[in-house]
Amino acid sequence: MADEEPQRGVKQRNKIVMSQEEIDEFLSGRRSMTMSTINSDGSIHSIAMWYGFLEGCIGIESKAKAQKVMNLRRNPNLTVLVEDGETYETLRGVTL
Repeated sequence: MADEEPQRGVKQRNKIVMSQEEIDEFLSGRRSMTMSTINSDGSIHSIAMWYGFLEGCIGIESKAKAQKVMNLRRNPNLTVLVEDGETYETLRGVTL
């Protein structure tokens, strides 16, 4: 049974969820992420960013007049994606 391929449409989320310890290890082992903020016209502004991870927190540095900073001042909502993997079978990621 363990070697069977998952069926289409079958939820597999409970098999791929990372523990908090796994998330922390994953985030501390990488340096790049995709950060998405909301532009003034409602469109999404996504950019690649380098980050640091210390004591459970992601840290970034940016220029005060960068588009992402202006967006965050206007609307503090953002999404961050850190992913890794070269094939479908190895793809994994964390969204914050």
